[in-house]
Amino acid sequence: MKAPEQMPKWMLDKWQGIADLLAEILNIPAALIMKAANEQMEVFISSQSNNNPYHVGDKEDWHGLYCEAVIKSKEKLLVSNALTDKEWDRNPDIKLGMIAYLGYPILYPDKSPFGTICILDNKENKFSALHEKILLQFKDVIELDLALISSFEIQSSEMVKTIKKQQDQLKEQNIALQKTKEKAEESNRLKSAFLQNISHEIRTPLNAVVGFSELLSLPNLSQEKREYFASIIIKNSDQLLSIVSDILTVSAIETDQQKVNIDSICLDSLLQDIEDVYRLKNDDNAVELIKKIPEELRGHKINTDKTKVKQIITNLLNNAFKFTENGAIEFGVALNNNAYEFFVKDSGIGIPEEMQDEIFNRFTQTNETTSELYGGIGLGLSISKAFVELLGGKIWLKSEVGIGSNFYFTLPNQ
Repeated sequence: MKAPEQMPKWMLDKWQGIADLLAEILNIPAALIMKAANEQMEVFISSQSNNNPYHVGDKEDWHGLYCEAVIKSKEKLLVSNALTDKEWDRNPDIKLGMIAYLGYPILYPDKSPFGTICILDNKENKFSALHEKILLQFKDVIELDLALISSFEIQSSEMVKTIKKQQDQLKEQNIALQKTKEKAEESNRLKSAFLQNISHEIRTPLNAVVGFSELLSLPNLSQEKREYFASIIIKNSDQLLSIVSDILTVSAIETDQQKVNIDSICLDSLLQDIEDVYRLKNDDNAVELIKKIPEELRGHKINTDKTKVKQIITNLLNNAFKFTENGAIEFGVALNNNAYEFFVKDSGIGIPEEMQDEIFNRFTQTNETTSELYGGIGLGLSISKAFVELLGGKIWLKSEVGIGSNFYFTLPNQ
């Protein structure tokens, strides 16, 4: 997908503000928005910061550039010190004094590359998780702008004014959220962590709902585009609803308002209901779903809370499908040491060993790249763990990076 011949001034001004804000709040020499074309990288936006050696319009052929690697891999790149890194010790940016780099790809709606958003330092910098979160949030804003201007041709100055007004309002909201976050950090560490993790997850679908709702009012909009915009609004509204539902569930857990409703349920029927839902949702998925239940448990009944057990398994399956692109996902139950042992096994990306003790904590994902690629605020596993413990069981996992993850939880045989 090609960039429009002329990008609106309001958008260029906003992107310049993003670069300047990144350089200021992260205290680094250079924050850049780079554009890729014809195996070249061009400085599209450059922060107006001290000691920044990059200028708008500077171009460099691909020959081992930081941003070149990001464009080719479509993944995050972090180089703490190129001088001590054998892969990067001959990088051309070293000549400009830039030895530390953190960058993410900026993609069009069709996933083709526009360029990168990156920050650089003239001294060793390992860049914290907060650096990555902030950069990811601005990446989301830029990609939404690209989606908006790529979806239609702006036909009147009135439309430009409307969009600019909308963007100004969103900017004010973002500033308000940032102020709220700063106050929360001073008074309550948990609230701060909460805001940091949900901010871009809520803002991204909300921006899509607001932006594409505005597009529906365009005159002479084709039926095909109208249906496409409506599908985006519905999808992002569902995402927002899911996030709010998880937050309310966590709130109920924290205030001990979650009640357990014990009933006699059939194991076979429970698993079959879940399988039916996922087969409808993923009938065109390359991942095979396999249900396993031993013959001796078919028709067997268990006294537990059906709704909570179903949500636990659903959360685990959602994670499995999110992180598995091909292969198979198995789920089922067995009787082990006089307890019912449920499991969900996938052939996905796996979880690093050092993260496995933290994965059930709220807002935890395996790393920031995972958050960027797959989204989510990290509440599903925390909710599952709380429900399992409410029902008198325990939950654990076994995982290997690149091989997959196996999640298990038990319920008492009562």
